[in-house]
Amino acid sequence: MMTLTADILTTVRRISSELRPTALDDLGLSPAIESQAQQFQTRTCIICHCDCRLEDIKLTTEQSTAIFRILQEALTNVLRHAHATKVDIAEEERSGEFVLIISDNGIGITAAETAAEGSLGLLGMRERAHLAGGTLEISGLEKHGTTIIVRVPTHIKM
Repeated sequence: MMTLTADILTTVRRISSELRPTALDDLGLSPAIESQAQQFQTRTCIICHCDCRLEDIKLTTEQSTAIFRILQEALTNVLRHAHATKVDIAEEERSGEFVLIISDNGIGITAAETAAEGSLGLLGMRERAHLAGGTLEISGLEKHGTTIIVRVPTHIKM
């Protein structure tokens, strides 16, 4: 009974953190992105360079969560599909938008793959960006990697 209770508590904590990562609340978006990049590098041995130095980003809780989840899915796709050895993550603020750029040096996604309706991961990333009031661009160049650009307005009130 004690083991079952411990397992249930572990599962509840995991599900809770998946709904809203505590790193976002505890650290803020930029440090949470850096932490995720470091964890990814440690877990996969794929070099992850992160240029995330923005402070006081004016995003809603929902926008921050969406951006963080898009990053997680993008890194999952790098691991599963890209055959990459390196990922670069950068954030910028341009003309009233928060911009997150994730690029790898893998095999590169094709136009057909980006347009495929059966890709739940890509569909989920697009939907998250849309729900946050933003856009998501995916481009690839064969043997030169894939780049994902997320743009979210910083002036939205949700």
